[in-house]
Amino acid sequence: EKQDSNRNYKMAKFTQIVIVSAAVLLAALATQALGDSKEDQSPIQTCDCEIEVGVCEFAFETSPGFCKTDSSPCEKCVCVAGGQMTCVVTTGQLLVITNPLNGQCEISKTFYAECPRTPLPTPLPTPTPTAAPNGARPGWYLSAAGESCDSICTFNGASCDANVMADLNSNTVASPAFMSNFMLTQFGYTCPATPADCTLGSCPLVLPGIVADVAGSCQYSSTQTVPDCAATNVKVQRVCCCGGPLACPL
Repeated sequence: EKQDSNRNYKMAKFTQIVIVSAAVLLAALATQALGDSKEDQSPIQTCDCEIEVGVCEFAFETSPGFCKTDSSPCEKCVCVAGGQMTCVVTTGQLLVITNPLNGQCEISKTFYAECPRTPLPTPLPTPTPTAAPNGARPGWYLSAAGESCDSICTFNGASCDANVMADLNSNTVASPAFMSNFMLTQFGYTCPATPADCTLGSCPLVLPGIVADVAGSCQYSSTQTVPDCAATNVKVQRVCCCGGPLACPL
């Protein structure tokens, strides 16, 4: 009963909508565990921590300065006294809803507690690649986390077509269910929640794809930016068109 009370207290501290990854702690809890530590303080700060499993809410930008929210199952590390693990606490950025009435939001700095590096299951099993015996093998491919579309397309003897990937983004903007159906049909992968729109940072360059540290969520970008075939992100498995429109039907 006391553990349930403590858990409810911690959850009550989550008063702002944030972008949540499977390896982070919300700012309020990290700050509470660290006291008055400064953002630029060195050496690296750590805290005793534990993994909590629950439903995380995240915000995504729908237009400049305005956001909507969604949620998905996730794991996150929480700084707690006497925790069985040690987490590294660093600074980062998150989207915060500043006006719940109209969805106005802004980017804010916060503290994040990173879970200890342990082997994590990949959202989609990636078999060890073998050289193409009969030349090119065009089509849709799902890269490994941190791999570029150029890399996986070259390996399969084809060229990356970013315009087709941009078309997948556009179709998903019109109907997020489009990407869910596409991922299931093309890769046998079930998106754990409604695909989320991400327009910040490297998102427009590397999406569409699967974000491994947000419970394997499917994400796309509603910007007009054409994805970059050479771009990479260590947390993203990219959805890559290798060979052009005929090889990559939508």
